[in-house]
Order: sequence, then C-alpha cells, then structure tokens
Amino acid sequence: MYRELIINVDEMWLKGNNRAWYYKLMKQHLLEVIGMHIGHKIAKITHENHRYILHTEEDLTETQILIFTKIPGIHSVAPARKVELSREAIIEGAILELKQMTLPKTFKVVTSRPNKNFKDNSMVICQEVGHALLIKFPQLKVDIHHPELSVHVRILDDAAYVSVRKILGIGGLPFDCNGHLVSMLSGGFDSVVASYLMAKRGCRLTFVFFHAYPYVGDEVKDKIYQLTAKLMPYLKFARLYIVPFGPIQKQISDMCRDDYRTILFRAYMMRTSQYLAKRVKAQGILTGDSLGQVSSQTIHNIAAIEKHSRSPIFRPLIGFNKYEIMALAKTIDTHDISIIPHDDACALFAPKHPVLRPNPEYFDQFLNENIFQAEMRLALDCAEVWHFDCLGQRFPHAKS
Repeated sequence: MYRELIINVDEMWLKGNNRAWYYKLMKQHLLEVIGMHIGHKIAKITHENHRYILHTEEDLTETQILIFTKIPGIHSVAPARKVELSREAIIEGAILELKQMTLPKTFKVVTSRPNKNFKDNSMVICQEVGHALLIKFPQLKVDIHHPELSVHVRILDDAAYVSVRKILGIGGLPFDCNGHLVSMLSGGFDSVVASYLMAKRGCRLTFVFFHAYPYVGDEVKDKIYQLTAKLMPYLKFARLYIVPFGPIQKQISDMCRDDYRTILFRAYMMRTSQYLAKRVKAQGILTGDSLGQVSSQTIHNIAAIEKHSRSPIFRPLIGFNKYEIMALAKTIDTHDISIIPHDDACALFAPKHPVLRPNPEYFDQFLNENIFQAEMRLALDCAEVWHFDCLGQRFPHAKS
C-alpha cells in the first residue's frame, strides 16, 4: 500500500513558453479527480521537474491508483516509497520494496537526481543500491539491458522516492486544452472509441444521441447512458443530449428517394449537431466515421455531407478497420456494452440499396429546399439533457 504517487506527464514538457498553462490544467483535473475519488485522504500535490508528486494521508487502494492512469496527459503513474535524503534510507527503502513482491531473476537500478545538492551522483546511487540488493537477495542478477525489474530512485528536493512499478497512462494532453467538440454518439463501437481518442487529445466533449422515438423504444437510452458513463474517467464532466429525431426521420423518408434515406438522415443529424454546437459554444463535430465501413461512410457520401457543414468535422477513426476499433473498445471497457442489440430507426427506414455515389444535383437540391430548421431546433428544445461527473454518475441538467 502506498501514500505517494509519482505522476509523470506525457507531452506537456514539450510546450515551451505555454507549458505553465498546460500544467495548471492538469493540476486542476488531478485535484477534481482526487476530490471525487479519494476525498479527505488527500494531503497535498506538488509539482517537481515535469512531474507531480501526490501525497495522501491514508493508503491508496489499487483501484484508486489506476484511476490516475485514465486522466489525459499522464504518461505513467509510479506508486512510490518516500524516504529520507540519505544513502542508507534509500537502500532500506529499496530492500523493503523488494521484500513485498515476488522476486524476478534480473534487475537494474535507475536513478534520476534533479536535486543536484545530494552528495552522491546517479551512478554512485545505482551502484550502492544495486550492491546492497545483491547482498540481501543473492538469487538476483544484474541485467542493465533487459531486466525483469527496474528499481527507480528519484532524488527530489524534499525526499527520495523509491518505486518498482510504473503503470502506463493513456498519454495525450490535459482536459479542455484543445477546445470543445459535439460528439455524435450511437450505440455501436465507433463513436465511443472516437470520443475516447479525442478526449486523449485534450478535447472537452458534449454528447448527442439521436433517439428515433416513437419508432424505437426507450431501451436504447440505457445503453447510451452506460456508454457515456464509461467515457467519464477520461473527462472531468460532460453533458449528454438525447434528441427526439423520429419525426424528422419520418418526414425525410416520406419526401426523398428511397436510396437516399441513409445519407440524408446523416446529413440532417449533422446539421442538428451543428445547431447544438452553436448553443454550447463548441468548435466542431466529432463522428466515428471509418472510411467505407458502411454506406454513409463512402468517400463520396462523406464529401457530400462535408460540403454542407458549417463546422469542422473530426473523424479520428477514418483509417481504422473494424478489428482495430473493437480492440480499442475492449481497452476502454465499452465493447460488451456496444454489442448489446438495440432498435435502430436508421435500419428501420434503411433502403435495400443505399446510394454510394450521390448525385450532387439531387442531394444538394434536397438539402437546400428542405431546411427543417424549425423542426431541428424544436428537437433540441425537447431534448433530455444529462450532466455526467467524472464518476460516471448522471444528473438532470438545465437545458441551454
């Protein structure tokens, strides 16, 4: 059990003169997560040499430690033993760390010494600690190239920290450093994985789900709640808009050529998302499009829809295949939710042979002559709006 964590950042140290702003955002996110997950166990968090040191008043559980690996911008988390700034204390700390684990066959000692006032340099520390461990644990052998275990010693200003574990985080950039996107959620794999990837890049997300009531039931909403909750460890907070879209889909399907239904549904969902983006002051739209995966995602259909967009559209999965997307879904624990079957009005109204290369004249004319502006704004006004916190808990949110 540990009361100190060494939290190493990912890309922020590359940011030059803007670095302080990124570190400020990261610390704010850390403090919020600490407050929600750990509560009064927090003692303090310090920032030293491109890393954070988290000090707690009580032992952290493994579950609490792993929470920090899901925060965007964190490269790795190392549970550490804090010891006095002396050679003897460091050696004792390393011995205690190895005593509580199953010993491997090979090891090495790695030392970083930002505190240059410490009398021993990094090489001396490695030699002394390594020698002491070989005496205490004669079954060990040193392998500096491919060790099974690395014993890390960090010499900082206030103390030394000894750790034998480094748990990788998701990396990327801090929450809300790269703008705000409206993410078009569906009940499948792709849009959730796309949301995760853009959360990693420091984007704040507002989710929108187009609910085709009364042509589908309310069961699908539970699935959307679960998927949104699974994404929350990667965000500080988010809102989910469940937009009643069935009447608009019915109007479109009654007015358009059968083979254009799917692409036109997609186009009007995109337009509605843009209206929402304007309301919530988002800078773009996020989709789970993967080139050629379904009929609405052929390059010709993507280009046709993009032509009518007034907002940038982000498609982080555009070059991914389904296997790669499903593998990421397993990583973020959304796979088993996404495979739950649900009714889909797009499938209900889907033509047998959806258009793959839309006629620009017909497609553009339909969109220009059938604005549906009042209907889309009414749908947004009637949307259910939920606020999710970083624990994945949801609460009704005032509409805006």
